[in-house]
Amino acid sequence: MARLAVLSDLHANLTALQAVLEDLERRGLTQVLVLGDLVGYLTRPNQVVALVEKRGWPCLAGNYDQAVLAGGEAGIEQFLKPGIGPEPRAVFSWTERRVNQATRAFLAGLPGQLSLELDGCGLLAVHGSPASVRQYVHADHPQDELEAWLEQAGAQVLCLGHTHVPFVRSVSGGLVVNPGSVGKSKDGDPSASYALIELGRRPRAQIVRLGWDLEEEARLLREAGLGARVDRLRQGV
Repeated sequence: MARLAVLSDLHANLTALQAVLEDLERRGLTQVLVLGDLVGYLTRPNQVVALVEKRGWPCLAGNYDQAVLAGGEAGIEQFLKPGIGPEPRAVFSWTERRVNQATRAFLAGLPGQLSLELDGCGLLAVHGSPASVRQYVHADHPQDELEAWLEQAGAQVLCLGHTHVPFVRSVSGGLVVNPGSVGKSKDGDPSASYALIELGRRPRAQIVRLGWDLEEEARLLREAGLGARVDRLRQGV
């Protein structure tokens, strides 16, 4: 039975990503899929992108990645949450100024969706939903639409991120998995989150939570003039 680690919403948090990588290595997990949003919120976008690129993990472009590529007000209006306030705008502007050309080139080459088949099991990977890169899909999403997305894709597993809130939900015909966020959880638990999926005729999934050096990332946020983000990072919101 194939085992796949699914990561999402890394958001420039190198410390959390390194903690996840160490856990993957301990488990002997070599098949890894990333659902996007490598940049934004925290302070090391270029290092996170370089690590993902070096590993050669299949990866999607998330809405924040696309917003940075589009740039300015156009990026905010097309790809970020409508009505974001001054502080998130300042974080976006900081990120946009600091991503280097190598990071931009990598993000620009990422697809919006991926279809995979592992051990006879079809998997569709998206960032928000199959309908929109910035659609929020939560655990209580209408079942008929989840099932329709699986049927349209001819898949048994649908992986999606974007909400930063993990869940595993069985539906008729398959499994829907949100791995949560590696870099910035929003479910009240600041630990890093990823999904471990066992693929086959009857796919199964579990959510893995890991601690990481939050104070190191908090220090970097303060040094970058983004200290207002620290309390939310600590609270996991």
